[in-house]
Amino acid sequence: MIKRNHSIDLLRGVAILGMVLAAVIPWSSAFPAWMYHAQVGPPDFTFNPDNPGITWVDLVFPFFLFAMGAAFPLALRNKLVNRQYGVIASGLLRRGVLLVFFAITLAYLTPENLTGPKWLNYATSLLTFVAFFLVFMRFEGRELRRYGLQLLGFLIIGLLVWYHSEILGNTFDRFKSNIIILVLANMAIFGSVFWLLTSESFLLRIAVLIAFMGIWFTKDITGSWTQVLWNFHPDLRWFYSLSFLKYLCIVLPGSILGDLLVQNKDVTNYRYTNSERGNARWLAVLGVTFVAFHVVTLYMRLLQLNLCGHVIFGIAFFLFFTKNHQGQFAFYKTLVSWGFVLASIALFFEPLDGGIKKDPSSFSYWLLTSGLAFIFYIFSDYLTKRFPENFVVSSIVKSGQNPMIAYCVSAFCITPVLGLLHVLPAIDSLSVSSPYLGLVKTGIYMLLMILLTNYATNKKWFWRS
Repeated sequence: MIKRNHSIDLLRGVAILGMVLAAVIPWSSAFPAWMYHAQVGPPDFTFNPDNPGITWVDLVFPFFLFAMGAAFPLALRNKLVNRQYGVIASGLLRRGVLLVFFAITLAYLTPENLTGPKWLNYATSLLTFVAFFLVFMRFEGRELRRYGLQLLGFLIIGLLVWYHSEILGNTFDRFKSNIIILVLANMAIFGSVFWLLTSESFLLRIAVLIAFMGIWFTKDITGSWTQVLWNFHPDLRWFYSLSFLKYLCIVLPGSILGDLLVQNKDVTNYRYTNSERGNARWLAVLGVTFVAFHVVTLYMRLLQLNLCGHVIFGIAFFLFFTKNHQGQFAFYKTLVSWGFVLASIALFFEPLDGGIKKDPSSFSYWLLTSGLAFIFYIFSDYLTKRFPENFVVSSIVKSGQNPMIAYCVSAFCITPVLGLLHVLPAIDSLSVSSPYLGLVKTGIYMLLMILLTNYATNKKWFWRS
């Protein structure tokens, strides 16, 4: 039996907190551009696809995708060994369908997208949030109870959509969905399938990525079969696009981490000895500094410094592992090797399409963020092993264990409640008087999001797709 890996939960928690933080930070030219996506920033926050570089905001989604990939072997390996193919297939189909449903519902029933009276919009979103518990929680008991409650959740959401669409005239469009969740839905299915097909071979998994690169670079050649394949989604774009498969370049490397964790099950619950703690701390600091260095230098376009620093970090990692290469550190060495190689390959792709970008994303972006995630996992592992009872660490872990709640609780619970209590206008007015006071709202939302998500996790109210 593979025990839950809290370091993956922490990595996922950091990513989900970063997503929410990026969404609630006030957009103001008074703040530095690195607080936002590199291609959407001050002074006018107009999307500029020609602006290269990445910020911390551009790491959160790929880190979440990487954690998703790492979870495939942890969740499916035992089922695969026991040849439970029917269970695997039905589980993947269920997960894909529920995530597509979640993506469309989030986009349509969020308060700012509804056109009714404000109080009704808030009440609708809050009722949707309650219905999500019925849809996504795994209730115990007889099948009639379990599936009956889920059906009730679907009916409530269906009636809300019908009322706002047919009665209030806010046209429902299945093509409008939350793109982040829609990508996750596609990766949940295709990432799992490709992991299953390559579960016994890392080399075959890398071959899948190389094959995708071939499709990517030849998709615009007129008359090519890759162009036909690329354009094959007649009327399916509301839930599928082959372009989503570019994120396999993050998910499949994440699955390699998951397989390494399965192969080294003893490291999950390993505790550092007194003599190892200092070295583990230095490696964690070195790793997180490696991540920060690449974000800063690529954002500032200090490309020569970036390359020189990358080499210096490589030497530092090499020297560290010449003295620390047994037990837990042998496993860390494997992770650093994967991370450093992926990051190195990414830098060779960096000049492509004008430089690394999150949107439109580039090969350097996919490969670099995968490499950084490998190394950031070591930092996460150090924190969960060294400070398992720390309030901040455990709060992030619990948020990572319940990411669906954490992702939507701000829009579907906090905002509606504050709006119905007539508190929201006062909080919003802070941004009008001063952009720095607007950060008060950010702090309130982040605190409430963490508290509510942690409360649900402590109560074992888990949403599962």
